[in-house]
Amino acid sequence: MNLSMVKILTLIFVSAILVSFIFISNEARKEIYYLCGNFNKGVSYLSVTRQLDTISLSRYKIQDLGINKQIVHSSNLNFHFFKCTIRFDINEKVIAAVYT
Repeated sequence: MNLSMVKILTLIFVSAILVSFIFISNEARKEIYYLCGNFNKGVSYLSVTRQLDTISLSRYKIQDLGINKQIVHSSNLNFHFFKCTIRFDINEKVIAAVYT
C-alpha cells in the first residue's frame, strides 16, 4: 500500500467519524428540543422527571433554588450549547420551560 492510499483511507475514516458525531449530536439536540416542548405550564414535577428518565443522549440536573426547583436538561454531545431550563413553583408545577 502506498502513502497516497493511506492518506485517502485516513481521510475516509476521519470523515466517517466526524459525520457520525454530527449526526448523534443533532439527535441529542432534537431530544432536548422535543422533550422541552412537553413541559407546559402546570405539568407536575413527577411527570417531568418521568419523561426525562427516558433520555438516552442527554442528561438533566436538578437545582434547588430554595423555595422552588429548576431542572436543566442538556447534553455533553453538543457541549451543553442547547438546553431546556424548566422552572417549578412551590407546588412543584411547571412555571416555564425555556429552550435555548
